[in-house]
Amino acid sequence: MQLMSDIVAHYQSQFAQHRHAWPWSGDHAWQAWREAAWNEFVVQGFPSQRQEEWKYTNLTALEKLHFSCEPCVPDPSIWDRIAPRILLPMAQRIVLVDGVFVPQLSRLQGLPSGVKVEPISVGAQSQGVYLRDLLQQARQTTAFGALNAALVSEGVWISLEPDAAMHEPLLVLHVTTVAHRATHGVNIIELAERSKLTVVEQSIGLTDQPYLVNLVSRFSLGESARLEHVKLQQEGERSYHIALTQASQQRSSQLYSHTFALQGNLGRNDLQVSLQAPGAFVGMKGLYRVGGKQLQDIHTSIRHESPDCGSDESFKGILADSGRAVFNGKIYVAPQAQRTVSQQSNSNLLLSDQAEVDTKPQLEIFADDVKCAHGATVGQLDAEQWFYLRSRGIEAALARTLLIEAFALDIVASVPSHPVRTALEELLRGLIHE
Repeated sequence: MQLMSDIVAHYQSQFAQHRHAWPWSGDHAWQAWREAAWNEFVVQGFPSQRQEEWKYTNLTALEKLHFSCEPCVPDPSIWDRIAPRILLPMAQRIVLVDGVFVPQLSRLQGLPSGVKVEPISVGAQSQGVYLRDLLQQARQTTAFGALNAALVSEGVWISLEPDAAMHEPLLVLHVTTVAHRATHGVNIIELAERSKLTVVEQSIGLTDQPYLVNLVSRFSLGESARLEHVKLQQEGERSYHIALTQASQQRSSQLYSHTFALQGNLGRNDLQVSLQAPGAFVGMKGLYRVGGKQLQDIHTSIRHESPDCGSDESFKGILADSGRAVFNGKIYVAPQAQRTVSQQSNSNLLLSDQAEVDTKPQLEIFADDVKCAHGATVGQLDAEQWFYLRSRGIEAALARTLLIEAFALDIVASVPSHPVRTALEELLRGLIHE
């Protein structure tokens, strides 16, 4: 209890010390918003393992790290260290370094008609009430959502008008260079009727010292809109990455969400999707990879609130050394959501006897005309497949690598965008062959 008081007191001092240096500091409405969010965080405190949603994820080590939230000025010359790690080097991009928008590193010229991409600090000045309404649900959902609202410094706002389309992927790049610091950012994506967008959100850590990235994302898909969202998490070795993503979908909209949690000391991704009108569909896929004593925690929630909607969810995990992972996936089907078609699966590959995964796929069905299925598997490499490769003259280590590669690339194969899929295949092959 004393520890919790210490961490709250620390962030209270950060809140008081730096609040006037963050964007919109002169706006009384935003100051009231931050105050209310801070009070919500104080009530909730950091999550503990006594809470069911955090039962298998211990944040004690994070609570002991008193990160600074002081705004900083990024050095554009850092690009030489960033460029070799970018998934899509030639893509149009918006770049935030240590939570600050860097126009010199961004590439937003020539966006298609009806497509707007800008830092939150620009849009919040003219549309503050609207933005606060968008983020209200996230603020009240989790303690980290409340902390994010109180301390948010910058973010990305992407909006498409009706029938607008961006045919090439857009890269949203979050880069951390400063150790012992917490960054609180926001991503907003709004797609109007029949608009189409592919976004790659990549988080890169350039320091292996401890730091915290706390992100909140809000996606809104209008009628017949289509969003392909790929999240790539490549944080530093001692980093903490906490992210909450909330999406709402209208009639006949399509969301294809892919999460790749590949690097970092502790990662927590909460993905919450609400299918609110007939014909909406979400495909939610993901891959997590842990080694050493790392932990990746994936919590998903897909709510079927309307009839004739569909969801297809599949997450895979590769666990080595003493790595740990958590998968908690829930499919909820409301009483009125008749003719729902949904499937959910979680498969885990354990590469050592010390690796551990806690998996909990769930179905809550309150309608009677549905087709729903779920399942989970935990196992080691298939001995028969390994023997088959060895019997064909393939060296033992290579045979092992090929089996791991086939397991992982199955998730990548479902990425709709060809250039993104090709880049991910190359990246994963490189990680697996290390």
